[in-house]
Amino acid sequence: MNYGKKYTQLRIKTIDYKPTKIRMKVEIFILKLLVIALLFFSVIGICAGIGVIQGILDSAPKISKTDVMPSGYSTTVLAEDGTQTTNLVSSGSNRKYVSIDKIPKDLQHAFIAVEDSRFYKHNGVDCQGILRATFVAISKKDFSEGASTLTQQLIKNNVLTTWTDEKTFFDSFKRKLQEQYLAIKLEQKVHNKKWILENYLNSINLGSNTLGVEAASEKYFGKEVSKLTLSESCVIAGITQNPVAYNPISHPDNNNKRRKKVLKDMLEQGYIKQQDYNDALADNVYDRILEFNQNTSNNNINSYFVDALIEDVYNDLTEKKGYSSEEANKAIFRGGLTIHSTQDNRIQAIADEEVNKASNYPTEPKYSFFLAFSVKKPDGTVLNYSNQTMLRYYKNKTSNENYSIIFNSEDECRQAISQYEQEMLSQGGTIVEGSENINITLQPQVALTIIDQHTGAVKALVGGRGQKIGNRTWNRATDTTRQPGSTFKIIASYAPALDAKNLTLASVQDDAPYTIGNKTFQNANKSFGGFTTIREGIQNSTNIVALKTLNQIGIDTGYEYAKKFGFTTLSDTDKNLSLALGGLDHGVKNYELAGAYAAIANNGEYIKPSFYTKVYDHNGKLLLDISKKEKHRVIKATTAWLLTSAMQDVLTQGTGKAAYFGNELMPQAGKSGTTSSNRDSLFAGFTPYYTCVIWGGNDDNSVQAGDQTIYTKNIWREVMRRSNEGLERKEFTQPEGIVTANVCKKSGLLPLENICDRDQRGSMVYQEFFDKDTVPTTTCNHHVGVRICLATGMEAASNCPVNQTFTSIRIIGAAANSPESAYAPPSKKCPHSGGAPAQPAQQPAAPAQPQPNRSNFP
Repeated sequence: MNYGKKYTQLRIKTIDYKPTKIRMKVEIFILKLLVIALLFFSVIGICAGIGVIQGILDSAPKISKTDVMPSGYSTTVLAEDGTQTTNLVSSGSNRKYVSIDKIPKDLQHAFIAVEDSRFYKHNGVDCQGILRATFVAISKKDFSEGASTLTQQLIKNNVLTTWTDEKTFFDSFKRKLQEQYLAIKLEQKVHNKKWILENYLNSINLGSNTLGVEAASEKYFGKEVSKLTLSESCVIAGITQNPVAYNPISHPDNNNKRRKKVLKDMLEQGYIKQQDYNDALADNVYDRILEFNQNTSNNNINSYFVDALIEDVYNDLTEKKGYSSEEANKAIFRGGLTIHSTQDNRIQAIADEEVNKASNYPTEPKYSFFLAFSVKKPDGTVLNYSNQTMLRYYKNKTSNENYSIIFNSEDECRQAISQYEQEMLSQGGTIVEGSENINITLQPQVALTIIDQHTGAVKALVGGRGQKIGNRTWNRATDTTRQPGSTFKIIASYAPALDAKNLTLASVQDDAPYTIGNKTFQNANKSFGGFTTIREGIQNSTNIVALKTLNQIGIDTGYEYAKKFGFTTLSDTDKNLSLALGGLDHGVKNYELAGAYAAIANNGEYIKPSFYTKVYDHNGKLLLDISKKEKHRVIKATTAWLLTSAMQDVLTQGTGKAAYFGNELMPQAGKSGTTSSNRDSLFAGFTPYYTCVIWGGNDDNSVQAGDQTIYTKNIWREVMRRSNEGLERKEFTQPEGIVTANVCKKSGLLPLENICDRDQRGSMVYQEFFDKDTVPTTTCNHHVGVRICLATGMEAASNCPVNQTFTSIRIIGAAANSPESAYAPPSKKCPHSGGAPAQPAQQPAAPAQPQPNRSNFP
């Protein structure tokens, strides 16, 4: 550039040139305006930024210590002996809280080392960590370096829980800013790092639907967190960065890499020594994880007992505590309750085994199914179909009310389903995607309940045979209502008769064809026995005796007693004579029938069956307590004992002999039951310790062959035999007020000397038990001695020679169609009037014959 004198003078002259001066002034002015504008907008921007940040901070939720503590805990179910049987969890609740003193130091240090090495030094936000993460991200282009402190993660997990829904950078920025702000606030509020660490370790997601270190420890290692080793602690600490990718079951290699990093960080930060590091690295921890989880059921299907338990607790929370439905469900599945159930694991295992043991069934298993699907018609309407619509369709199509959807194999079931679906689609339409639901089940099915009659505690429950496929599915023991058959004779007929109407086990009914209105009742075997005692009626399950007894005492009386026995499914439409035979509109539930028989076994006192004793909330406070349950008397203790005595005969010499396991181990009493065409087969009975009721039948209520229903007795026998093993043998306790008396079997009254003991069929005198207030005081009204003429076999006339007559014991008071009519007195009197005996009409005189056996006369 030219800086000579001449050039300089020229330059000054140019600048002094007026137009040039004006242009320069304008440029300077514009420049100033730009600077001022820039400063102005910068200030505005900064103020706006501060305002936005302040707005974000102001919109942060207010927090307390309670807000930060984890919520949603799994509920623990304990068996009667205190052992854990299951956890009840919903999404986000599989957590078991554990205090910091129960968490090993190695586990605490493992999380601190890998997640927040300056945890004990920062105030909730680690500025050094943020700078470090920023430097690594820029220099190494590695964005995996985290800067969130444990306090921030605690806020994120328990307060700012919507972070998984973030869609924009601003969403993330807003949450992160609030997270840091609240972390500082929390640290200022609690001033306790141990408290923060405890809540953090109980909050974090550790994969496999586990929350918190206790649940994770039990899931992966099958032990309490307090028993974890250093190596195992590092496995769990390694999960938290990515619970899916670092899951030690599904991705052990990934977790192992992370575990090594945790160990390295712990070593470098001085939490462990070199030897600890070496030993932990050498530990073959993943083989243990694999072995434990292979030997542990991975499904979360609860048992039928637990399903019933949930309903029991739910009902009491809503009815006794006033919980809403939502509150009750939340308490059960997210409230961290501890439920002390009544389940006896030993008895439950026996019941499950025997119900599913093939040798207890006389035939090979068959199969049926639950079916549901929807069809969208061409006009847009949607029709729903099921196994029940299928059953009705084919019953109508074939005009066969006994049509059944029971098949020999699963393949046959699927073929039948396919055929039905095609027929339903024949008029057009398509099956709605995702609507088809098929569950193939074994047949016949079974339901079984075992109760401790002294407490009402359900010890075991089986709601079905075969594999259970879901939670709170159909439970045949608590949900299904089926006809109780002859087991109801005790409930609705004999119990009220003995208890309230002064009938006794010796009272008789004329067992003969019985017509009421246009209906004629029969016995199952189509045979009749004439005058039959109630004891015999119970022993042999005689329909006519039960029916006539109910008719005698009044149907209303029988119905009211049945209600007192705890049945909830009875209705006024059941007030008819079929009540005596268990012919009910809606049937009964298996566990309620068990509760009724348990009342008889409990000296006549009813206790509502229950599945738990106590429930504690998450903080250990008693929430529900039914350990001392209410009871009410249904029948007198003497009535209960008399029924028990008769039902002992059922097993030793009546319809229940197949269920009898001998008297050496324990006495037993019970009653068999079947319904029309053997659609239902039952056995209800008890020992001095337990009551057990079993039902068996096909889910579609189809016919069973009579010789194929023995499986219910087989199962009852084996379950009760094994359940009573190891218990002290004892007899059924006889209450005060029981006496004995000799009575006539054909009247139930005091015997007539030389009459009742000389019945043509043998002596009818026997000893019976009675309530002291119902001992008969009158003599037999069905036996009479009748003089018979030797020549005619007719009743002797007054002037027939005494030496030509004999006394025959006959029966009076029986119906004309009763078997007893064969032993009725002759209908005619002898026509001759003395002297030598008249010869039989139209019979020639015969040589003298030996004296006839008088008992052979009709």
